[in-house]
Amino acid sequence: MVVVGWTPTADDGATGGAPHGDRQLHAHESQHVYQSAGNQIFCNHQPAPAPATPCNILPRDTAGFTGRTRELRALLDNVARSVENRTIIPVYAIDGMPGVGKTAFAVHAGHKLQDQFPHGQFFVNLHAHSLGQSPVDPADALFQLLSADGVRPTEIPGALEDRATLWRKRMAHSRALVILDNAASRKQVEPLLPAGRSLVVITSRSRLAGLVAQQAPVNLTLETLPSEEATALFATMADRRLAPAEIGAIEELMRACGHLPLAICLLATRLRLEPRWPLSGLLRELRQAKHRLSRMKAEDVTVEAAFGLSYRQLTPAQRRFFRRLGLHPGPDVDRYAAAALAGSSPEQAGRCLEALYHQHLLDQPALGRYRMHDLIREYAVMRAESDAVRKREGAVIRLLDYYRRAAEAAGSHLSRPTGRPPCPLVEASGDLPPIHNRQQAMGWMKDEQANLFACASASPSRPEDGVLPALAAALAPYLRMAGPWDLAIALHEAAAATAEATGDPRRQADALRELGVLRRQVGQYPAAERTLRQALELYERIGHRHGAADARTELGGLRWRSGDHREAAVDLQAALDIYEDLDLPLGQARALHEMGTSLMAVGAYAEAVRISERALRISEELGDRQGAAETLHQIAGLQHLTVGYPPAIDMQERALAIYRELGDRLGEGKALGYLGAARCYTGDHDASRDALTLALTIHRELGYGRGEGHALNYLALVHRDCGRYPLARQLLTDALGLYRELGYLQGQADVLNHLGVLERLTGDHQAAAESHVRALDLFRQCSDALGQSEVLANIGELLLAQDRPEQALERFRHALALALRVHNPHAEADALSGAGRCALRLNGGDVAPELLRQAQEIYQRIGVAKAAKAIAELLNECPR
Repeated sequence: MVVVGWTPTADDGATGGAPHGDRQLHAHESQHVYQSAGNQIFCNHQPAPAPATPCNILPRDTAGFTGRTRELRALLDNVARSVENRTIIPVYAIDGMPGVGKTAFAVHAGHKLQDQFPHGQFFVNLHAHSLGQSPVDPADALFQLLSADGVRPTEIPGALEDRATLWRKRMAHSRALVILDNAASRKQVEPLLPAGRSLVVITSRSRLAGLVAQQAPVNLTLETLPSEEATALFATMADRRLAPAEIGAIEELMRACGHLPLAICLLATRLRLEPRWPLSGLLRELRQAKHRLSRMKAEDVTVEAAFGLSYRQLTPAQRRFFRRLGLHPGPDVDRYAAAALAGSSPEQAGRCLEALYHQHLLDQPALGRYRMHDLIREYAVMRAESDAVRKREGAVIRLLDYYRRAAEAAGSHLSRPTGRPPCPLVEASGDLPPIHNRQQAMGWMKDEQANLFACASASPSRPEDGVLPALAAALAPYLRMAGPWDLAIALHEAAAATAEATGDPRRQADALRELGVLRRQVGQYPAAERTLRQALELYERIGHRHGAADARTELGGLRWRSGDHREAAVDLQAALDIYEDLDLPLGQARALHEMGTSLMAVGAYAEAVRISERALRISEELGDRQGAAETLHQIAGLQHLTVGYPPAIDMQERALAIYRELGDRLGEGKALGYLGAARCYTGDHDASRDALTLALTIHRELGYGRGEGHALNYLALVHRDCGRYPLARQLLTDALGLYRELGYLQGQADVLNHLGVLERLTGDHQAAAESHVRALDLFRQCSDALGQSEVLANIGELLLAQDRPEQALERFRHALALALRVHNPHAEADALSGAGRCALRLNGGDVAPELLRQAQEIYQRIGVAKAAKAIAELLNECPR
């Protein structure tokens, strides 16, 4: 027997909870029973007359309805405008996952709207997902609607089309509200759509794509609740005021519920019935439960049952596929990974994914990528427990092997060229995605990054297969460039441990080398040195000379960064000798690059340029874009120090373009940092701020402390030059704290020097002197002649501000000698400018103008226009 009205279902545990009661509303008060046999309707008794008043059979609204404010307001406002403007009211199709609150939302909206639809308010449960019931035939649904509208059963035609015609005819001049709840498909609901200016609201677990194509309804997909609305719903349904101390617990509880309204209502009901129970007890029970779903129930209403209704309507093959998806440890899946889990082709997996997506058992946040709600995933895991262990393990092994092979294919496009003929690649099989070039490889790595980390963290069924070390090695080129480095460090730590446990010293050494590089990049220098030493010892023990040279190159780079330039030179020369002996030009370029950077750090700029240009030639001959970008970046830095800012900016922009083309986030951040510093000196403060702000964002995302400190330091200079002193001070304080945490002495010295200038400009001469003295001491510890020159020039400026030109002149002369020794024109010009101004104060005659003109010429040559203009104005005031 099919009746007009509402029967509670699990899906009605929607926002605010399910409507209460077990009543069934009939078309007539006399409650005559009508039986359908084929197309004939038999009446057991004489029918009662048609009702005198319009039909209103909406289910009872929920007093505790909470949330959905935005969605509800949009629906009510859109309908009100259509009614007021007397335009066609579109069909509203509401879909969403089981338990998300579609029925409760539709009923609540119906009660809000019923006054605007005076010719009847109809509700039909179409039972697409109802326990023990089949979906309602459209002809039977029309019988219900016509009966509710007062048509005598004997006057209702038998054929579907005739009933639909009669229904449209009766509604042609009416303004009624029709809620078609729990719909299965377009074919089920399309005959039920009335004519005229009636409002139809359809709810369904299915995405009614056919209806969208035919009727263009307003589609509203209900998502799980935002955090605040979820908490408010829980408090309403539990009938208790939440104390501030319970905020953390309630947030964890809402996450455990997946913010799903049905789950929230069921848990809240338990507290409503037992008001003495503490919230912490409920949370503890969920934490301890093997499956959260087992605790989300009230009598026969459960979240598990709600999901089960959808699960049972899948085909056997789709159910098996659904269970396999629950075994995926990552957040999302594409058809290739799903095929590996299911042991099928990507095409078959794609069809199953679409079927589950259509039923709202999966979401598709990006085209081709599917995601399970946490509770649905748990339900899939529960269902998978009925499968044989070997089948579950086999699925996971296939998945890990798929990710290893795909990562190796992608990594082959991201690794730098060796200069040797490439090894023939194994023909890519059809079960791998298209990864045929660097762009596709970077895109695949980015899309799959979270899944790759999740799979690496999952315990492999057979560690001896070496999946984890192989996966880590394949990911290494990408992770160096793009991070996140904290997760990359954990990955390589696990890979090294696995390789050691399985007796694979080569894989262990490779993982340790990458681990050492990453620890260096995040500033963990002692740990990085220990790790690289371990890698070197392993390579030498197994006679892997290439690996030993790679480890020495990384050790050399680490040591000059730590200030040990002598040992750095030894390691780098030893690495270069091995690379040359083995005829490995890529290794030669890398060793030369690190040599150039080491020489640059100690002020040997001319030699650094020579070495760097040699590295650049090799990289360009190899077609090594990565190496070319790194060396261009380095040469630009040398030009920044020795030639002038305009050519340095041009070369740095070339490096930046390559880094962006390669997707190298670390390189991009470094290039932007240097561009920001150079443009700060040339007076282009807007461009400098933009470049430094982006560099700061990138370095923070990567966890690259040195880069972050550099960006903060030079952003402070931009704001200082623009007169924003408090902000500049805060940025310098942040940079100083970061450099101290890293133990980076040169960075600390640079910040202290800039802080001293700021303190002089704000009138605190004592603090300025202390900052400069501390900076000078640190630069001397690092043997940084350029840094010493800059500090001495700033001490000279401080003494001039205190009207002590004799003492200031002594500092400027010392600064000039150091600047000439390291061939830095900017420091030279600063010292000459200061000495010239001291000479003016001391009545230096012709000496002062000559010193100032020399400074002016250098400033103009290197692109520091503001300083050159200031000297020109000063020269105009000099006696001729």
